Amino acid sequence: MSRTPSSEFAAWASDARAVSVLEVIDRRGIRLRRSGTELVGPCPVCGGTDRFGVSIRKNVFHCRGSGRGGDAISLVQYLDGADFLAACEDLTGRPPPRGEGTRASLEELAAREEERRRKAAERDKDAATFRERERHRLYGLWRAARALRGSMAEEYLALRAIALPPTSALRFAPSVSYFHGSEALEDGRQAMKELGRGPAMLAAITDARGFFSGLHITWIDLNRPKGKAEWIDPETGLVLPSKKVRGSKQGGAIVLVKAPDGARRMFAAEGIETVLSVWTAMSAKGLVAPDMAFVSGVDLGNLAGRATETLSHPSLKVADKLGRKRAPRVPGPVPDFSSAAMHVPDSVSDLLLLGDGDSEAVATQWSMERALARHSRAGRKVAIAWAPPGRDFNDVLRGTE
Repeated sequence: MSRTPSSEFAAWASDARAVSVLEVIDRRGIRLRRSGTELVGPCPVCGGTDRFGVSIRKNVFHCRGSGRGGDAISLVQYLDGADFLAACEDLTGRPPPRGEGTRASLEELAAREEERRRKAAERDKDAATFRERERHRLYGLWRAARALRGSMAEEYLALRAIALPPTSALRFAPSVSYFHGSEALEDGRQAMKELGRGPAMLAAITDARGFFSGLHITWIDLNRPKGKAEWIDPETGLVLPSKKVRGSKQGGAIVLVKAPDGARRMFAAEGIETVLSVWTAMSAKGLVAPDMAFVSGVDLGNLAGRATETLSHPSLKVADKLGRKRAPRVPGPVPDFSSAAMHVPDSVSDLLLLGDGDSEAVATQWSMERALARHSRAGRKVAIAWAPPGRDFNDVLRGTE
């Protein structure tokens, strides 16, 4: 089946949009310097010293002087003062497609594309505004919380034989809302539904720059064997997670023990208790040195970043909605380097990844292999240390089977 002129135009515009902003920068010989996950420098249009930036992860540019920003098409429009058609032609090296029977003119198609991009930009702006408001709310909750010493959170860690760490990343709040699901408001909007409130240990998630980006929350009930509160879904009766993450975790980490002058050796795992169990055991033996950092990656997905593909589980079968037994899809061992993952400082030359032996074996193995590949680099040694099968490092610390 032949393509319609409008579909040909959409494909042509899509090809232009697929060109990376970095490629445009390179083609134009624009010189920028690396700053974290961005490239910054003078704006090639309005000057300055560092007002122009390119987000490598998001594949967008932004100029603080002019307020302009966007994808590769927007960048060419900005640099050349070009319209949409000219920018796409520059990026693809091809003129806009033409054909007999085109119902809409090229100008109309371009106008539609511009409108689509405008609405997408508005959605992105609204999402960014929401994320920033949520970050401020969470930071307020964090600031109002108290230190661990003498709190229920210290008792929670003690139940697990974990010593009180020298950290500012953990705090205690006596009453934190537990949200699950949503409910309709009188004005028709949807709001998160509060199931209740309870005491909780708060862990600050920080980004690669050390800025607060979110919270990891563990609700506490010291009357339960491991000290974690139990929440029940009132509609299904199912037990809900006692831990939740709010705010942004991608690319962030929970720095539980810092190295005062910069970490050379780093111990990292998915969970807070796993990392602190290893730190406690090492501290008791006098093995913790000033150049060591102990970090939680928040979860396995953020520890390793996304995979390039999902693979069928080699042994597990689950029933689908029709009752058919199928192998679930699991993120594979090959990392997608374009995705965000836990930040490892350049100063780290030895990274030890801590793997729990009581999690689903294949998914955990592939995640840890992905993390190993993701964080390896010239001059850095990366290895994985596994807890015994069926146990985690806290089990090892407590001497339980």
